[in-house]
Amino acid sequence: GDIMRDLASCDNADAIPSEHVLECICELLNSIGYTLESMPAGTEAVTQVTGRLMDLKSRKNKKGKSLYPMRINFMIQDLLDTKKAGWQKKIFKAAAKTKDEIREDALKDEKASKNDGSQVVIAGQRPAWMDSKDSTPGAKPAAAGKEADSSWQDVLVKARR
Repeated sequence: GDIMRDLASCDNADAIPSEHVLECICELLNSIGYTLESMPAGTEAVTQVTGRLMDLKSRKNKKGKSLYPMRINFMIQDLLDTKKAGWQKKIFKAAAKTKDEIREDALKDEKASKNDGSQVVIAGQRPAWMDSKDSTPGAKPAAAGKEADSSWQDVLVKARR
């Protein structure tokens, strides 16, 4: 939380962070916001940083224009909308699908009555593979005869002929 507060200059209301800093804050909060908000200290940090982002988004220069480009303002608004929705956001997958996958998705979409090809996910939620006993993405079950909860440091060695 302290890193985000420092990046957003929450302690100095007169400081104006640069565009890339705001972009980093938005990406960071989209990645860890859900998990961070589940902790008491994290909730306070998220509230302070999002409040600061709202303030920076609404600031204008002497000519009455926004201090930041529309891209940054939209990024901030998307983050605020995601937070307001309980950190749920739609993601669009661009991967090719088989005909069977398309049929299955069509049945799911028909039941859920959504037709936009999107999926709703929790932004910043800890991946399921991190909570499992074997904490490697795409890990295969342990081989027969080997303990299921073996250490991540164990290395399988193939015998040479």
